Amino acid sequence: MENIIDFPENTKLPCFLPDRETVHVLVESYFTNTRGLIEVFDKSSFCESIEIIYADPLSASRYSTCHLFLVLALGMLLSAPQPGSREEEIIKKLYDAKQDMAELFYRSAKSMCDPEYGFEDADFWSIQALCLMAVYMLTVSKRNTAYAYLGMAVRSAYALGLHREETMHPLIYPESTQREVRRNLWKTLFILDRFLAASLGRPVAIVEEDCSCKLTTNDDIADLSTVGENGPESLHFGCLDACVKSCRVIGVTLRVFSKRKISTSVVQDIANMAKYWRRPSLANLTPQQSREGPTSPEQGIAALHANLLSLHSLILLTRQIFIMHNWKLDQQRSGKANPPLNRESHMAKFSEACVVASYQTIQLIQHAREDGYLPQRNPFFIYFLFAASLIVLMNQFTSLYYADTYNKTITDAISTMKYCAEIDPQAERVLEIMENFAQVVETWTKDHSHAAPVLSADLSCLYTKASSSRMSRENGSSAPSVPSPVDPAGSRIGSISHQPLVPSPSFLRPQKAPNVFIPTPSATVPGVVMNGMSTVSSTTPPMAPPLALRPAHAACFNST
Repeated sequence: MENIIDFPENTKLPCFLPDRETVHVLVESYFTNTRGLIEVFDKSSFCESIEIIYADPLSASRYSTCHLFLVLALGMLLSAPQPGSREEEIIKKLYDAKQDMAELFYRSAKSMCDPEYGFEDADFWSIQALCLMAVYMLTVSKRNTAYAYLGMAVRSAYALGLHREETMHPLIYPESTQREVRRNLWKTLFILDRFLAASLGRPVAIVEEDCSCKLTTNDDIADLSTVGENGPESLHFGCLDACVKSCRVIGVTLRVFSKRKISTSVVQDIANMAKYWRRPSLANLTPQQSREGPTSPEQGIAALHANLLSLHSLILLTRQIFIMHNWKLDQQRSGKANPPLNRESHMAKFSEACVVASYQTIQLIQHAREDGYLPQRNPFFIYFLFAASLIVLMNQFTSLYYADTYNKTITDAISTMKYCAEIDPQAERVLEIMENFAQVVETWTKDHSHAAPVLSADLSCLYTKASSSRMSRENGSSAPSVPSPVDPAGSRIGSISHQPLVPSPSFLRPQKAPNVFIPTPSATVPGVVMNGMSTVSSTTPPMAPPLALRPAHAACFNST
């Protein structure tokens, strides 16, 4: 999926800087579309450096010019201008150029001052540049290169002591802005490290036990009730802290699920960290974002980053249990296993939470698109959308839970991916997988519908018991059967989109229940072992998407 872009041999590097209006548009696009996730610069200081560069280009710092070219490249790729605006006209002009201007900006940055050459004597500027280069490579679908650049950035950061709280002392850096930029850069590296580890299936580069730097400003970053009260910057940094907290959950999940098998009690322990998912301020941003529109695209993107990463951390935690639940359900329907699981069991509630989080992920992204600030080319949104869509399709394929919003949701997901695929080759590839999977689901469910419990409208399934009226009865069940996805009847946005994306303070209070051991994917694991219950042995692996789809999925997000 990597794009190979060739330039004529007579192409001069670095290229000329664009006019001031174009620079302003691209710089604003960069800061708008990276808020709350990628915090590498202090915006005011960066804008001051631009003034210096344009005042006297010949004497300007090569490091500052290198950063500017990288920001221009990312600003162009991540842009989401309003239709009919001056910004759209400028962006369209750049895309219509004979050469790939984003790639030209990127190569100009490397020609000005390639951070790879200074790896032995790395300075702070080179870590910033390597971080931006990793994001750029992710955006242009060069994931292996992004992984390599991020590794270089992390090791350079270790060399400079960014992971040590002692290096943030006011005696070393008297200005609070300097300390803030250094801390935010380390947070950004941490987020990118966990994201790449989760999406590519590779080891993390940052080990928290080796770090003394405070990733959050306080021990309980869940309480973000003051986020946004002190202006936009407070909102952005609050969302950045929220992303860090979600990535810490992702890191623990990756470490635990790397073992041969785990128990649901361990998953419960991880989920208890999810008290940090209760973010009152972010919950308040969600209705504003979905019904009234965000105050600004910058605010909307920052909240979207925080909410999507939070939901994805829940999906990663519960996805393997969701797959195992599907497999057990198939065994039960075929008469090879015991009666269905009680809905309040650990496995059932985690499985349902996985599906609910996936539906909410798709709906959040759809709201952003409807509000007009969803970029067509963003590797994070594309990955979150694709992962959530696979869960929604898998749920429909196996009739695990009934959702009357399935048709609307999966149609929106495919439509949004088509929107991104217009300019993003990675989105084009995963779109093909989604469409093929949707076709398989449509064909299968025509003749294989089953009674299923109604999907919860929110994440209350994790901390409250379902009423008996919502339970499916396999014998003479009054619960609705899962309809064919081609039936548009009742296709609408349900109550899920109007519910907060976070649970109540009593979220996931530990319950007394048997420990269910879930084998992680391994060819050597023969079956399932349940503590306190009868042993279930089977050579049949947990149910997975159709075989024809699995290699393509692996090729997209697990390349080696």
